Amino acid sequence: MRNLDEIIKQKQAAEVELLKLEGITGVDVGFKYEKGKRTDEIAIRVLVRQKKKNVTSKQMVPAEINGIKTDVIEMEVFPLIVNKKLDDASLLVDSTKYATVKGGISIGPERAIGGYVYVGTLGCIVKDNVTNNPMLLSNFHVMCVDSGWHVGDHMCQPGRVDGGVPATDRIGDLSRAVLSGHVDGAISSLSGRPYDCSIVDIGDVKGTASAVLNAAVRKRGRTTMLTNGFVDSINATVNIDYGDGLGVHTLTNQIGIRPDTTVNPKFSDHGDSGSVVVDANNKVIGLLFAGNNSGYTYINPISYVLSELNISLCTKTKSLIKDSKDIKIEKIEIKEKKELYKEKVEVKEKVEVKEKIEIKEKFEKPIKEGKPIIDKLDKPDEGIPNPINPGLINPGIRNIEDRLASLEQTIGSLTAFIGENLRPDLSQGALKSEQDIAAAQEKLNKEIADNMG
Repeated sequence: MRNLDEIIKQKQAAEVELLKLEGITGVDVGFKYEKGKRTDEIAIRVLVRQKKKNVTSKQMVPAEINGIKTDVIEMEVFPLIVNKKLDDASLLVDSTKYATVKGGISIGPERAIGGYVYVGTLGCIVKDNVTNNPMLLSNFHVMCVDSGWHVGDHMCQPGRVDGGVPATDRIGDLSRAVLSGHVDGAISSLSGRPYDCSIVDIGDVKGTASAVLNAAVRKRGRTTMLTNGFVDSINATVNIDYGDGLGVHTLTNQIGIRPDTTVNPKFSDHGDSGSVVVDANNKVIGLLFAGNNSGYTYINPISYVLSELNISLCTKTKSLIKDSKDIKIEKIEIKEKKELYKEKVEVKEKVEVKEKIEIKEKFEKPIKEGKPIIDKLDKPDEGIPNPINPGLINPGIRNIEDRLASLEQTIGSLTAFIGENLRPDLSQGALKSEQDIAAAQEKLNKEIADNMG
């Protein structure tokens, strides 16, 4: 099997000639059908207004193009807008006037055109890249309708077909519009009401994504409400007849969506034009603009829409105005957080006070009276009056009288703690005989001198 990129390349090379064939409404790349049932094979598909049994060789679609199989599918595609005579306008499907503006709801121009009023779907809230203001996204053929449109045309929500009243239900003014080879789109300003960056029945818009074959998708439109489908084709080129004043336009690189018939018989119908299509992650893949009576649908890739209208999708983080309900909830949450914080602070303060009291009681507890314990190592001189001063006994003293006087002084200082019975009798002691010894020594020295002489 050839890879998808190669199939797309061969389709693009062949489509110019294929579109010249009689009754051709488009060419795309998608799943091949056999006896009305989808297969898993990817083919170059040729869309025709009506299949014919007898076709000349020159008008016949080849069975293969450079080895890639083809498929012929009966499909006539047209814009999915609702118009009603002004006098016949009545309430249809979702005709709600939304206090908070969201995607997936009724919208249309206030002006009547040839006695008719028109309605489509507001796809989602977007942001103007120039002003950063919130804007309303829909189709060119919903907001402008024909070639008679002007910037500043008033928009009504709900649309006048759904009972909207000019001025009373005015929601904004036409700002920009484009009908090109890729996009059928327009944006309006938003005034007088708050908005939310979400789609009714779908939820918050999460960003953008590219289309993937067979991926599940959803949309919410004014007519068929919430529906489910699958990406059935890509790189589609389709011819759309926009009627008097605009004529047939060829849009390329479009995306085809088939309905999930286990959930809904159609993916879209008249009045759903302008809806945005999202994938399973609520990421927008395209802007719904056309389809057929079976509910098969075509959408503009969202990347082209954003680029050509110079806008960005509005997501929750980019919302400029909040619903009063959301603001109320936020205030309640803030109040609860403040009360919880206050409780935590009070508990902490109580614990700290208790700890301080316990510490104070521990260290200020009175000491019981009793016999003091004295550490002799800490106070070695305690209890000894006038302790001995080692400096009083000077080993440098050589004179006997001086030595004796020093010793007597020292002994005298000890009288405070040496009993009388222990004191020596210095008058009879050896110290007194030191003079006799000295005399005897002198005599001995003299005798030695005499003998030597």
